[in-house]
Amino acid sequence: MDYSLENHEAYIGKHASELPTPSLIVNLPVLKTNVEMLHRDVEKLGIGFRPHVKTLKSLEVTRLMMADGMYRGIIASTIPEIQGALPLVKEGILEECLYGLPVYPGILPRLIELRKTLRIMLMVDNEQQVEFLEESASSKQPWDVFIKLDVGSRRAGVEANSAALNRLVERAQKSSAISIYGFYCHAGHSYGGRSRDEAEKTLNLEVASALAAAKLLPSDCQLVISVGSTPTAHVVESLKASMPENIKLELHAGNFPCNDLQQVSTGLVTEAQQSVSVAAEVCSVYPERNEALVNAGVIALSREASAFGGFGRVVGSPAWGVVRLSQEHGILGTSEGRKVDEDFKVGQKVQLWCNHACIAAAAFYVYYIVDEQGIVRDTWIPWKGWITHSQQLDSTLLFPSLPRLNIMSYADVAASGPKQSPEEAAAPQPPQVITDESASTASLVDVDMPSVHTVPNDFLEQEIKTETQAARIELEEEAREEKRKRDEAAAKAKRADNWLIQQFSRLSDGSATGLVIANFATVVGLGAYLGYKGWGLYEKGKLDWKAVTLGASILAGVTAAEGAVGRYLYKGKKGGS
Repeated sequence: MDYSLENHEAYIGKHASELPTPSLIVNLPVLKTNVEMLHRDVEKLGIGFRPHVKTLKSLEVTRLMMADGMYRGIIASTIPEIQGALPLVKEGILEECLYGLPVYPGILPRLIELRKTLRIMLMVDNEQQVEFLEESASSKQPWDVFIKLDVGSRRAGVEANSAALNRLVERAQKSSAISIYGFYCHAGHSYGGRSRDEAEKTLNLEVASALAAAKLLPSDCQLVISVGSTPTAHVVESLKASMPENIKLELHAGNFPCNDLQQVSTGLVTEAQQSVSVAAEVCSVYPERNEALVNAGVIALSREASAFGGFGRVVGSPAWGVVRLSQEHGILGTSEGRKVDEDFKVGQKVQLWCNHACIAAAAFYVYYIVDEQGIVRDTWIPWKGWITHSQQLDSTLLFPSLPRLNIMSYADVAASGPKQSPEEAAAPQPPQVITDESASTASLVDVDMPSVHTVPNDFLEQEIKTETQAARIELEEEAREEKRKRDEAAAKAKRADNWLIQQFSRLSDGSATGLVIANFATVVGLGAYLGYKGWGLYEKGKLDWKAVTLGASILAGVTAAEGAVGRYLYKGKKGGS
């Protein structure tokens, strides 16, 4: 755990340059501006909004994204994210949560428990998910589900305009375990765009795909179509599609409060609109290769890429970037002619823009919140991991129906004292050594098998002792039989070959010469005949590739036959000399 978690509040009032490194810094004024800009666009269009809490996983940011209750639902992809947001239910801000992955059996028990506290919605993109939801139905109340569409990101979702989508919709309509709430699209591939026009096209394609899917249901069916990603959210005001009366449009996004170099590379935001950076310290300087070492590596920055190249950029010194990474090492380099020993020295603090804020933030246990002057004004503690940590949130204090899961270290367990009687805690007695092997082999394991198999205790008396030995004997017998058949076929061919050679060896020299002359005359005569016929066809204008191919095939066949006769004649005469 980050040691700063123990005394993070001690840094409130200090400048960001005094923070321990590496640390995650959040510029609160920039973050608030990013959130307010998106809220204005959404309000102008009169559409719904559902923030994803995956980036800065904290109550404070979630409350800001929900505009203190103006928007009532969130998307969360882990149980700690949902449980961490539960105080907002008590505050009357949060009403529903969409679980952000297509539902799977292992997550369902926790979602069923959470469903007692707030409305939980699911995603499906496969008929098998509908089947196990039916099998595990715990109440008469069906699950509200979004059908997840793949509109080009190739991550999750059933392909839009596909037979699989038609089958899934039909299956879902017939199920009593679920109720179709709407269709959900996520254009993750929009991060590859480099202009506003590209983002607008992607957003409008999302909406068009969802509207096409909605036509698979009756026109009086009330639906929500949820579209978006942070790049397309930046151009949401460009939406041109008009919604049918039975359909409500909803936008979702998660990275937008932070932005990062991936967002800057799309051309939709500027570098100054990034609210998250990583504080690091220069460990060493290498003038001979014009590079510097900082203590922020893969764990602190992630290995995510952007169109800028490298893995991060130095705030205030855009000529310098993180050009290489290992676990805790980051190498600063430049291609613009700057001198490393003029710009950096050992012990110097730097801030780094990261390529992907969602991944970088996941490594830190404290977010340091700074104002315009870089002074720390607050600290936020994020929700971590995939299961609930008791030190982050004791949900049973707020909602007794939720099971409490305590995670203890080995040291905590040891300090809590023995939980066994002296007899139970005593070390076991060493087993008695049995010298008679036949009496101790009642459950021997055949270790060569791909799964666990035992052998009887009288295996030493058997001719075949294990299943693997039996299988090996069978394979060896099959191999011997195949070799015998191959040898017989080869011997038969050799006998036929020898017989022909023997027949030709009995010919006299005169007979052999006559045979050669006859064969030669046959080839010449056949060639002359075919040439004559070919010339005649040519004169008549009827010579085509079919005729040429037929003539060539006849000559090739005769040549092969004459070659075989010559081979046996040569071998026969040679063997007889």
